[in-house]
Amino acid sequence: MTVTLHPVSARTAAPAGTPRTASLFDATRLWAPADAAVELTVVVPFYNPGAALRPTVQRLVACLTAEQVGFEVIAVSDGSTDDSERTLAGIPGVRVIRSPVNQGKGGALHLGFAAARGAWIGFVDADGDIDPAHLAEYLRVAREGGHAGVYADKRHAASASASSPFRKLVSVFYSTLVALLFLLGMRDTQTGCKVLRRDVLADLLPRLRERRFAFDLEFFVAAKAAGIGGFVGAPVRLEERVAGSTVTSRAILRTIRDTFVIFARLHLTGQYRAAGAHAAQREQAVTVPAAWTAPVAEAA
Repeated sequence: MTVTLHPVSARTAAPAGTPRTASLFDATRLWAPADAAVELTVVVPFYNPGAALRPTVQRLVACLTAEQVGFEVIAVSDGSTDDSERTLAGIPGVRVIRSPVNQGKGGALHLGFAAARGAWIGFVDADGDIDPAHLAEYLRVAREGGHAGVYADKRHAASASASSPFRKLVSVFYSTLVALLFLLGMRDTQTGCKVLRRDVLADLLPRLRERRFAFDLEFFVAAKAAGIGGFVGAPVRLEERVAGSTVTSRAILRTIRDTFVIFARLHLTGQYRAAGAHAAQREQAVTVPAAWTAPVAEAA
């Protein structure tokens, strides 16, 4: 079955006091109640993943089906040019949103979150190094513990990694930098596998501006500044990548630059401060910029 995500001509207002970032996607729908049939939405952002995409999504769907979780998968092509989204044809429960240009992981996640229907919203990298079965595990931990979110922590004592020595070195350097700058009390903000509560995302997304790899860090910085806690790290297994890495030297330098931008934004602006009490969740329409509207393929 093929459906289309339609744009809405007029923007709808978020709860009073919520900061707005007009250049990013409007996720005001997240203030509406979740679809009763969808406990978990998983957003899978991807950019030219090639052959890695389909087995990653198939594995995700199989694990969630086995766990009897009501789910939807929203795969977001972040300006991919390899037609990899076509490999998802025939997988049940999967929608594909195509954006015309590459904005980065954060931009793709914003686009997927804006269409999410689940009570919990997760995301996982598409390049095959993280077993998407972790999302089912993290959902159980979040649900049973009443947490605001569960995130992959590659420095957890029970984690295992097949990453290259260079990537491990970069990871240690970056996590040390983040610890010194932000005092988050977290060992790993960046591993691409997380499950977050719907209302927490609704509250924090309008505060966020990062479109690329610094999205994860900015999310946790904004949460701390807004007084939102309850995030717990969980073990993760990192395998060798099936697809080529998008974490290039240029991307690493840009992420470091963006990290200092977040630091300045935290201390020099009110972007991340807690807003007043929000109104009760209410029905909101999805607003997606018309230029980004594309067919969304859903396999029955």
